[in-house]
Amino acid sequence: MIKKEKALKINVIVLLLAGLMDLRRGIAHTFNVRYSAENLAGIELIPDSLYLMGAFGISNFLTGLLYLLVIWKAKNLVPYILLIIPISYTIGGLGIAYQKVQPDSAFIGQQIMFVYLSICLIASLIYFLAKRDPKNSTDNS
Repeated sequence: MIKKEKALKINVIVLLLAGLMDLRRGIAHTFNVRYSAENLAGIELIPDSLYLMGAFGISNFLTGLLYLLVIWKAKNLVPYILLIIPISYTIGGLGIAYQKVQPDSAFIGQQIMFVYLSICLIASLIYFLAKRDPKNSTDNS
């Protein structure tokens, strides 16, 4: 079994990459909104969809910077943040499905998001399993 300290380092690297990815997505969704909408999301280039995509980019900047702040100031929260990410997207997806909203576009980025969310979930579970292992330590952080 992997040591808790090593699992935390893996989690920090994953959250760092997630933060950098979110900053990159923020740039794509705001400063390159037309290209991203047409070539990545495959959505119609109408003002409302472009505006919503730009608004999503703002939230990408927010999450990316918050992930970096957590790594810098509160590393012990990293596995919890990684677990919250796929939970949040699942709640959002359930809400959208409950409202019977179906996309008309391909949303090519959804395959990337599936990998992103899976990596976040797997990394956090590795940490929590390592933490549960009595051979790792008596520390409950």
